[in-house]
Amino acid sequence: MNNYFFFFLIFLNLYSQKESPFENLNFIKNISDNNNEIYKQELDELRTNEASEIDIIKKEIFVATKFRDLKKIIELLNRQIEIEGESPDLLYQLGGTNGILASQKKNFFSIIYLNEMLRSFSRALELDPNHIPTLEAYIDALYSVPKILGGDKKRAIKLAERLNQISKIDWHLSMAMIYFKNENNEMSNLHLNNFFEELSSLSICEKNNLKISFSKKSNNFPLKISQITSFFGKEVDSGLCALNFYMESPNFKKNLYSLEWIYYLKSKLTFLNGNREESIRLIKLALDLNPEFELGKTFLKTNFKIKYDFNLLL
Repeated sequence: MNNYFFFFLIFLNLYSQKESPFENLNFIKNISDNNNEIYKQELDELRTNEASEIDIIKKEIFVATKFRDLKKIIELLNRQIEIEGESPDLLYQLGGTNGILASQKKNFFSIIYLNEMLRSFSRALELDPNHIPTLEAYIDALYSVPKILGGDKKRAIKLAERLNQISKIDWHLSMAMIYFKNENNEMSNLHLNNFFEELSSLSICEKNNLKISFSKKSNNFPLKISQITSFFGKEVDSGLCALNFYMESPNFKKNLYSLEWIYYLKSKLTFLNGNREESIRLIKLALDLNPEFELGKTFLKTNFKIKYDFNLLL
């Protein structure tokens, strides 16, 4: 049993604070103790409204997401599934939330969340084998999780081939991630180059193309694009358009990622696009939100030769 726990900790350590083109779970924040009372008040207000149980559940999920109460989200999603029945979208959300909790807890009991994540993704694909958000997430999970805990690299690659038949851009992204984690730089770069070619061909900066390109993707797919384009400095315009789409979308209300990281990504993309003044403004916004945000401080110091001092901005 101790060996199981050891391998589990290796899995969790994949999501370190080091910047990566593919990992972003470490930028999801938990609820602050200072906001507990506000959170409880908002939930209590919902329960006093006259509405159907399912409507209240959906509103409670929104509030729980706003305050990053992941356990509550899982509880509510399970109840929604009891009422409405299983669906790929709900199971994908359930699996993803369990996966986030598994990455954050870093203790033996988080194996429960890990198992629930894998079970939910598997069931979602039984209902819809071509559900793109689940395919992406399940491929990543199967490849990252140690075999002893349910991971299966061969199945991950097989599922990636299915993704190839549905969406080339998603396939190249998944394969680049697999080879990146396997430290096969040659193959990772090959798929990354193909990914950037596919991204360029989509012309997502054209308004109509934005909606079409993201219509069947996960809510955070535009964020993935901005993360990768900012990391490699390629297709910067597409990265900015994707990030703006994400921030202006109604689904942004369900955003789990820290705002300082999102402003950081936008600052990097704006800098790469040649707008230094706007880039400084954005990175200072990120650091105003979190003065201890190391990526932001390093970016500001490296590119603008400025050492961040929160007191100077008060």
